[in-house]
Amino acid sequence: MISLNEFLSAIQENARRITHYETGGDGSGGGCDCIGLIIGALRLEGEAWRGAHGSNWAARNAVSGLNAIDSAENVFLGEIVFKAKEPGESGYDLPEAYEDSPDRRDYYHVGVVTGVSPLCITHCTGVEGGIQRDAALGQWKWGGKLNCVSYDAEGEDSAGAMYRAIVTADNGYPVKMREGPSQKSRIMAVVPLGSWVNVLREENADWSIIAYNGMTGCMMSRFLRRESGGGAEDAAALLRSGLEEIRDMASRLLSQLNERM
Repeated sequence: MISLNEFLSAIQENARRITHYETGGDGSGGGCDCIGLIIGALRLEGEAWRGAHGSNWAARNAVSGLNAIDSAENVFLGEIVFKAKEPGESGYDLPEAYEDSPDRRDYYHVGVVTGVSPLCITHCTGVEGGIQRDAALGQWKWGGKLNCVSYDAEGEDSAGAMYRAIVTADNGYPVKMREGPSQKSRIMAVVPLGSWVNVLREENADWSIIAYNGMTGCMMSRFLRRESGGGAEDAAALLRSGLEEIRDMASRLLSQLNERM
């Protein structure tokens, strides 16, 4: 069993090494298919995949609480989501291995919810580079929890953390948490100054993998100050500093406007 943060971090790590879609691949050689994104992530965390390499097997054997998704508001971080066809629908092609299954749906594609606000469903498909991230629910109609992942929120952000850090910036603005270690990567959250995050690992000299508010993502290391024992007092001081910066900027802008009038 691995934590949700470990799973999401491994999904991102596996997605970064994928270069193309390849049936039966798990990302280790660059090639990957939809279920391979999940299998490869688990293997990165030392978890074995004990079944068939396929989304139909996963839906029936590796996921619990599989239910219909009626709204994007009802998905949760780390949820395993499926596209499926019912018997008689165009493109329905349930593998022979599941013909005796009481569940007659063909779960033909699988992805992972890696962001909820905004929505992001990460999956491996036949696009250039192999990885696609959907910002709308679309045909993702079924979802559940991966059996080998702990979705218990209590203490989740601190699971596997190297250390705690406080978010700080000299300009007084909140700091962006991104999906990957690049300023071109999708923004997952805008983290207020003074927020505490858990640093899971240092990706390179410039970026760290952090856990914040149930999400795992990347933040530039220069915005992270390692915990030194100040705790809430440090956080309050940084918040006050940020507010003072904002007030100063607002005052300067108002003065400039008055001068032009």
